[in-house]
Amino acid sequence: MDVTDMKPRRTVLRVAAFDTKFKRPPEQPKPLSQRIATRCKDYFSKRKLIKTVYANFPFIGVIKKYKLKENLANDVISGLTVGIMQIPQGMAYALLGSLPPIVGLYTSFFGPLIYFFLGTSRHASMGTIAIVSLMIASVLDARLGNGTPTLHPGTTSSAIYNYSVTTTSSFFNVTNSTNTAPITSVTSAFSETDVQKIRLTAALSFVSGFVMIFLGKINMGLVATYMSEPMVCGFTSAVAIHVTTSQAKHILGIKVGRHNGVFKVIKTWIDIAKNITTINWAPVVTSIICILAIYAVKIHVNLRFKAKLKIPIPIEIIVVSIATAISHVAKFKTNYEVNVLEDIPSGVPAPAIPDVTLVGESFKDAVIIGIVAFIQSVSMAKILARKNNYHINPNQEMVAYGAGSVLNAVFSGYIPAASVARSMVQEGAGGHTQVASLFGCLVVLVVIVAIGPLFYSLPKCVLSCVILVNLRSMFLQFLELKPLWKKSKYDFLIWIVTFLATVILDADIGIGIGIVFSILTVAIRTQRPDYYREGIIDGLYIKSTQSYNQVQEEPFMKIVRFQAPLYFANSEMFVKAVRVASNIDPEEMKRARKHHEKTKKDTGISDSVENGIPDSETGDAIILCQTENNRKSRETILLDMEGVPFLDIVGVKTLRRVFNEYNDVDVDVMLAGCNDGVLDILRSTDFMSEKEDCIYVDVECALESRHAKPVEDQ
Repeated sequence: MDVTDMKPRRTVLRVAAFDTKFKRPPEQPKPLSQRIATRCKDYFSKRKLIKTVYANFPFIGVIKKYKLKENLANDVISGLTVGIMQIPQGMAYALLGSLPPIVGLYTSFFGPLIYFFLGTSRHASMGTIAIVSLMIASVLDARLGNGTPTLHPGTTSSAIYNYSVTTTSSFFNVTNSTNTAPITSVTSAFSETDVQKIRLTAALSFVSGFVMIFLGKINMGLVATYMSEPMVCGFTSAVAIHVTTSQAKHILGIKVGRHNGVFKVIKTWIDIAKNITTINWAPVVTSIICILAIYAVKIHVNLRFKAKLKIPIPIEIIVVSIATAISHVAKFKTNYEVNVLEDIPSGVPAPAIPDVTLVGESFKDAVIIGIVAFIQSVSMAKILARKNNYHINPNQEMVAYGAGSVLNAVFSGYIPAASVARSMVQEGAGGHTQVASLFGCLVVLVVIVAIGPLFYSLPKCVLSCVILVNLRSMFLQFLELKPLWKKSKYDFLIWIVTFLATVILDADIGIGIGIVFSILTVAIRTQRPDYYREGIIDGLYIKSTQSYNQVQEEPFMKIVRFQAPLYFANSEMFVKAVRVASNIDPEEMKRARKHHEKTKKDTGISDSVENGIPDSETGDAIILCQTENNRKSRETILLDMEGVPFLDIVGVKTLRRVFNEYNDVDVDVMLAGCNDGVLDILRSTDFMSEKEDCIYVDVECALESRHAKPVEDQ
């Protein structure tokens, strides 16, 4: 077919001529002193200063643009609603983290408070979440499993006890002590083991917070891109299994030890099975009633009638309050041996700088937990931002989460993160800005200061029920597996591998394996790229000859498209792809030529015409023309490079190899459609200057060059 029918004839076809005519000349570099002066002038300008202040303290912009009459009422309602949710969830997730329940309330207060000043999301509800709490518990159990701390080298046994705990009727104080003697008795609501856990958790959070602040300041918010959605879903689903396992003993009323490290889920269920005859039916019945009540209201009332309800029914705090009252009146602890929260101190803890030397070998855990909290939070923030048509800054979000961890560590809390359920409620209840979080903090503060001790008789199994019902969204992710298998086998494998590694091994190991496996699948995909031969449909469209009908190919030309980067890991695959897609193998052609010459020599027959070499595709002869006048009848391979995002030095060497191998058997090779990044490396390696006559702007230009001389050749 005539390619000139495709588009109007172009005056410039080759890249070299195109660059000469249209490419901007490189700017002459300014003197170093001038560049430094310009940069300093811009950096220290008033405009830059104001921009920096607004970027680091987003709440200034929020307050400046705040519409009091339009937003305040909705922010108050949503804030109070979320604050009420924070109370049972804060205590429950602290219990999941192997910490005293009041620690979860500290986190639920200071986390949203600092996020108001530094965060960029208008709806993310900071506080306690299951994943972070579970990972904190894993570290605490590994270091302080039986109450005896596992210290890193160089730490004395008395160091971890260097922590005094005092209490009054209305104030709880946790401070560093100047007394180096170990504490042997504690006259507060906390046991020695709890004090050790608070200290170690604070140290982990403190270190994690500063690491996150540093990463945010060097623009490492992109770390979230290395955790794909299937990997995160598989990880969170596995965490749901871990959480359920850890709460089973509270719901069943069975006393089993906590296992650490690999196979801890399996070991825990084995222990539960061994002790199933000691089940306590009081917490079982209580749990069934609470789960049914919470599930019925949250799913069949709040969710179903979301459009009609101004605010969701706070069923969790209602169930917790009723359960506490019934437990107190019926004396669950005494009469039915039900585990209750017991003493909960009141008052805000005094600030104290954590002892970071306690982190020791748990440094990597501190970093991993911080990153997991960031991934969970920024994912939720992005969803809500897209839904409400605004943008968040991932780097500033990382700084905000880090600052929240540092502040919580100073006040005996731990690493905060955004909760999916609370964030959706804050947005659904009409919250417009993070001003709502301030009103939520007020609710939590009232509980910390005055109401906390009233939860003395609250059964732990009730808090376990709050946790389990909130895992519903994680368990629903199992329903995504079947459609995921149909959509992408690679993503399905990432989900399964991450899930199994996390469940069977442990959370920190599982997330590491998930990330490595995700990156490995990317490498595998580039080593198994898509490639095919192209043709022309209706003189306009260049499409695959395998996937479309009525595709016409240019005579004596094979257009090959390679859909992957060309680099060291898949260079051999590129060579193979060109041979398979073009159906021209230079090695076979060389062998055929040698065999033909040998046969001719043995028989003494001389050719009076051009020799023919069988075409590997049709079996017909490929005429090997030796003169430029017969250029149009020479076999040509056109490499469509539009699907190659980048190439490295090895990729350039591979292109040279392809050119040389095919030129040796009188087959021309052309390049077309290279992006600017690919062209830059072709120029820097002198490939462009060597092969400039074979490199075209796009496929259409290359095809047109086969039919007529372009202007630059005249």
